[in-house]
Parts: sequence; structure tokens; C-alpha cells
Amino acid sequence: MTGTPKKNLRISFVTSGHFPDDDRIFYHQGRTLAEKGFPVQIVSSKTDTDCSAEGMILNCFDGGSMTKREKIRKFTETLRQFNPDVLICSEPLTVLAGRLFRHGSKKRIRIIYDITEWYPSKKNLAGKRAFCKYITFIKLLFFNILSSALADAFIFGEYYKSRPYRFLFPFRPFIFSTYYPDLKYIEFKKPEPADGKLRLSYSGKISREKGFVNFISVIDGLSAVHHDLEIEVKITGWFETDDDRKECETYLKNVNADIAFIMKGKQDFAGYTGSLHETDIFLDLRSDDPENKHCLPIKLFYYAAAGRPVIFSDLKAIRKEVEVEKFGFLVKPGDTEMIVRLISEYLENSDLYCRHCNEARNLAETKYNWGRISSEFVKFVINAASRTGAADK
Repeated sequence: MTGTPKKNLRISFVTSGHFPDDDRIFYHQGRTLAEKGFPVQIVSSKTDTDCSAEGMILNCFDGGSMTKREKIRKFTETLRQFNPDVLICSEPLTVLAGRLFRHGSKKRIRIIYDITEWYPSKKNLAGKRAFCKYITFIKLLFFNILSSALADAFIFGEYYKSRPYRFLFPFRPFIFSTYYPDLKYIEFKKPEPADGKLRLSYSGKISREKGFVNFISVIDGLSAVHHDLEIEVKITGWFETDDDRKECETYLKNVNADIAFIMKGKQDFAGYTGSLHETDIFLDLRSDDPENKHCLPIKLFYYAAAGRPVIFSDLKAIRKEVEVEKFGFLVKPGDTEMIVRLISEYLENSDLYCRHCNEARNLAETKYNWGRISSEFVKFVINAASRTGAADK
């Protein structure tokens, strides 16, 4: 292999959308590279942090009040301190910052664009009126295409999000690196269904679009059918808008008062993974709009690793990439009656419940785990560093 020797390869993760302790960047990709002996830096504009952790250097800043131009300047200044050979960028803005850093460097720099989100997505267009939304979409779309053209290689988190890039850049190297968790973070406890009690949970952004209203409707339906069932509901999440808060809190006020709700708020990675086994059945009933339909939920693989059944919205991306039928069900998110019936089936059929629990963990151990794909990820990064790319043209 030619190019930068492996032992000297310096790698920086650059993100404007994720905190430095992001599960994919910090706990999986970054930690794996650090454990292999690579110097690793994480640069995030989400919080002001300057420290070392788990063999990685975290040089981060709070870019909340900065313009895009100011963020790009700060990213390039921070990268110069570490002087990396490879940049793994998570957003178009960071790819552009990487390009400017590379332009001023005296050595060959490789830029890898790690694509896990639609861009532009619904959240990029939130609050825009019809015409402004259209104009903003076009501007952001061209910005993304321009940024993508500056990258030397792509990492794709899922199939459908890869399709536009593989069409536009058919000869650009890429790898699929899905959101599988490292099983060392997730404890598997043998399922022991408790008679008369059911523990459910909701996690993530709390909004109608992410399925919270559908979730609460199911809780209501369960309490109406199973009068003597003790239902415990843990909500681990956050509101992004006041409108979401007002709407969802209104639904919560109308739920049966006998249901025990535990409000956790947003948790760190260790807290989240450490409490997964405290749920009996995982539900995710997000709306099946065009964007959600083509998105693969990260949490699905964590639920499988915890060894618990799932009931998820019937999304095209899930059907494409996950064997959910072996450890759960895909449903129409608004079909409360059907979902209540499926949960009741788990309550009344312990053999089905235990079989799905064991099959979920088995799939995680044999297929859906980071250990199976981490070596290919490392190899791809090393090869990208030695490959002739945009920087040589």
C-alpha cells in the first residue's frame, strides 16, 4: 500500500450537527480507530469542549451564535492544530471547511463524507412558508451537491440515502457502514415477563411526526382493554418546539391517571444503553411520510441488541434492511386497535414473547453488530488515505 503509513495516519471527525459524544462518531467509529492506534480528533461546533477522552482529542466550540462563514473559519483553525491526514465529515458545511483546510495544507488530505441524514431534510425547512421553503430547498440541495463533489469518498449509513450520491458520483469510492451498536455497551438480560405488569418506553424527539401521539393512543387503548394491567411508561426524549410541547402535553393530560409515567429527559449514551433492558416491548410509531419512509431508525438495532420485541411503523427502509418479522411487527402507525392487539398477543403468549426476545438478540450477535463491520470501516479509511482523489486533480 502506498501513501501515508498506517501508524502515522491522523484522523479528524468534523461535525456541525452532532455533539462530540455522538454514539456513531465517538463510541463506534472514533473509538475503534483510536484503539487501532490512530491519533483521532473530534471537532464539533455544538459545545465548547477541549479535552481528551478514550484516547481521542476533543477540540470543540460553541457555534450557536456564529454565521456559517465564522463556523468554517473556526473549523479550519481547529484542524490546523491537529494537522490530520483524513477528515470524516458529517455535513455539507464541514466538507466545505475540510476543503478550505486542505487548500491551505502542504500535504495531501483526504475528505470522507459520512452521510446519515437527508439533506436538505424536513428540519432544514421547518418554519419556512411555501415559496421560501421551495427556494431554501433548491439552495441547500445545490450546496449539498457542491460539497459532495469536493469529497474523495463516501460512507453511507443506509441504502436509500446513498442512492442520489451513487447516481451523481458513480465512480466515487464508498462503503455502507450501518448503525449497528457495539454489543459491549448493551447488556442482555433474559426476558422474564411479569404477570400483570407491562413496561413500555418512548425515546427520541417528542412530537406528533415522530409518533408520540400514536404512542399515547396505544397506551390509552391498552388501559381500556386490560383494566387490571399495571402499565409503566418511560419517556426518554426532548421537545424541539413549544408547539410540540403544548400538543403532546395536552395528550398526556388525558391519559388514564393509573398509568405510571417516568419522564427521563435526554440521556447520555451510557444512560440510554444501560436502561434498555428495563423495557418489555419497544414501540416506534413515527409517521410514514416520504422522508421517514426512507429513513432507517438507529434505535431499532439497539432494541434488537437488548433482546426485546419491537413494533415499528411499516417503513420501506426497514423492510429493505432489517428482518423485523423475526422479532416483531411492522404496522400502520395510526392503527391503534391493531397495535393494541399485537401487544395483547405478547401478553397472552409468553412463548411468542420469549421467542422474539431471543431471536432479536441472536440477530444482533450474528448480524446487526458493530464488531462485524468495524474492520471494513477501518480498512476503508486507510485505503481512502492512500487513494488518488480530488486533492490530486
